[in-house]
Amino acid sequence: MQKPIRERISVGGGGGQAKSELYLEIVLNKLIFIGNDCKKINKTIGFTLAEVFITLGIIGIVAAMTLPVLVNKSKDRELEVRTKKTFSEIEQAALFAQQKLGCPGDHSCLFNPLNTSEEVTKNFAQYFNGAKYCEPGANAKGCKNLHYKIKYNSILQNASTGNAGVTSIVSYPRIVLNDGAVIAVQQYTEYKQEATCNTFNPDGSLQVGADGKPIERDCSQYRWATIYFDVNGNLAPNQFGRDAFTLYVRDRIIPDPTWTQGGGESLRSILSGGGAIYKNYSEGQPFEW
Repeated sequence: MQKPIRERISVGGGGGQAKSELYLEIVLNKLIFIGNDCKKINKTIGFTLAEVFITLGIIGIVAAMTLPVLVNKSKDRELEVRTKKTFSEIEQAALFAQQKLGCPGDHSCLFNPLNTSEEVTKNFAQYFNGAKYCEPGANAKGCKNLHYKIKYNSILQNASTGNAGVTSIVSYPRIVLNDGAVIAVQQYTEYKQEATCNTFNPDGSLQVGADGKPIERDCSQYRWATIYFDVNGNLAPNQFGRDAFTLYVRDRIIPDPTWTQGGGESLRSILSGGGAIYKNYSEGQPFEW
């Protein structure tokens, strides 16, 4: 059996020095051969500078495309948590009011049709911890920063401009909670509100008749009041279905059951463990016909 190279190198006697030198030369040649093979492998699996730059460029493009989506999703998760919290606080304050007013199960004690929106909102504010009351209007003392616009749940055509419209809750009295959430109350004089509304196509554009005027429909509703709330005040995104929502005060306080643009469908999804439902757009965005 042939001995290992290391052992053969150390063998002496009988011209051992010459043999040792021969074995040493063989070993060195083997090492040089292995070293050359390693260099070839490194050259084979390595990358040129151009390849590295191209790869980094592709990574940068992919990151630029996906990062805004990831940021939006993270923001939506945060807003959904705040939405559940604010909705719960509204419910608890209304129940607390029922107990204090001696009418459990009856929201009409607080949301009394004989009172104005201002009176109801002032009364409602006292059932929140540390809440501040704001008069209606853009110039309300101490509340001027609450004069801001809110986009609809998805693009909706403005009848006057023909482009994408927005709305506002500045005309209603408001309550500002400790965490910056804003609540607005619209009180009605009767439980049933007779009303007509414009009719919209699925893409948010107005339906118009042969005379060029918007087609109206009956949109009468039963409710003591409507509550609008924005979980982070005037901070973005200011859109129904994302950080702003509409509630109906009936025998219970519920998400708007009929008007999708007020964020009712989105709120029901959030409260049931799903995510926000909305379509983003820009104010004044033109419609593509």
